[in-house]
Amino acid sequence: MLRIIIKNLWNCRSRNAWLFAELIIVTVLTWVILDPSIVGIYDINSYPGYDPDRIVNIEIDSYPPNSSQYDDEYDNPDKARKLYENLISKASHLPYVESVTDCFAGINGSSSMSISLKSADSADKDMPGLFMANFDISTRPLTTYGLEAAEGSPSIKELESRPLGTNELIITEAVDRAYWPDRRGINGKRFIDPFRPDTAYLNVVGIIKDVRYKAHVRTNALVIRGATPTPPQYINELTLVVRLQEGIDADSYFNDHHDHITEDLSIGNFFVRSVKSQRQLMEEGEYICGITSKRDIMLFVATLFLLNLVLGVTGSVWLQTGKRINELGVLRSYGASRSKIMKMLFGEALVLASAAFVIGEIIYLQYAFSNNLSEGFEENSMYLPTASWVNDFTAHFAIVSAIIYVILIICVCIGTYFPARHASRISPVDALRDE
Repeated sequence: MLRIIIKNLWNCRSRNAWLFAELIIVTVLTWVILDPSIVGIYDINSYPGYDPDRIVNIEIDSYPPNSSQYDDEYDNPDKARKLYENLISKASHLPYVESVTDCFAGINGSSSMSISLKSADSADKDMPGLFMANFDISTRPLTTYGLEAAEGSPSIKELESRPLGTNELIITEAVDRAYWPDRRGINGKRFIDPFRPDTAYLNVVGIIKDVRYKAHVRTNALVIRGATPTPPQYINELTLVVRLQEGIDADSYFNDHHDHITEDLSIGNFFVRSVKSQRQLMEEGEYICGITSKRDIMLFVATLFLLNLVLGVTGSVWLQTGKRINELGVLRSYGASRSKIMKMLFGEALVLASAAFVIGEIIYLQYAFSNNLSEGFEENSMYLPTASWVNDFTAHFAIVSAIIYVILIICVCIGTYFPARHASRISPVDALRDE
């Protein structure tokens, strides 16, 4: 069958030239359109390095002094501190809550800052794109977010057993690999304090498994520094991060327990402004950054392109089979079955598409060498690079090529099916009537 298919393609090479050229162009265009879409969708759907499905963020706000509900009695540092402690306690006793932490600045990135650190071992190793998050370790943020300790590091329980000192840091594996690729554990690992470069060091006391700062930003370069264990004198607003018990739906938690949450956490001048699951918060962040609209546009363009590809292949194959009706009639008169006719036409389309794909890949590869491959929704190269197939040119090209080849073959098969089915059902008498 393969020999017959190749012979037919060669004999009809002038007829198939347009379809062949079209498939080459389609391969190149598919790369241009689908590469950023594939990388972007991979980024958004990748595991963020912690457990977001059981996390709820409770935003607490306070009445302004000019509000009729404002109580002057709580307008002093001592009572503000007691209210804060009371909020943490009440939140921990809400239904189905496993643990609670406060989020002055954390994985959500509301107040995290991008920093550059130099290793004390080698001052010339200076890497930008590190994100520093401030946590009050005593409130068990690592446990609440579901973070895991890396090999050679103290356990999460040990890391949360005491407050972080002002010169102590917890880093992710990505940061550890970047600065000390050949050293295990935490012994002797330290940075030069960027705020006191001549006098102080920041010691690494723990390493956690990689965690993504944002879903659409491909970096796991998180540095955790201890926050002040007590709140500011006057708290205007804060976010309580709640880890729910196993099996509790975070998205419906607020609706199911609205009365408990709003009543128990409305104390003093504080009230509950909103309750959002971590997934919802991530989606809102993507929307604000324009990622949602970019993703929707990419998917719309990709869908429209693939639909037009199917229609284009259908029209081209239909035209080609229409010119071969007599040939197919002869084959039918010699006993060729309908399934054999369809297999032959499918085989010709697949061989033609595969050959065009190879040429199209070679053409796009020349472009990729000079312009690199897609970084996804954001320019991730500005951050500390992390181990990913997206950053590996060979793996990236191979994976996206495989996906594009499968999509191209599926589209060609769909586009070939209808004209092949129509051609296989024509009777030999009708096909040879004009001979």
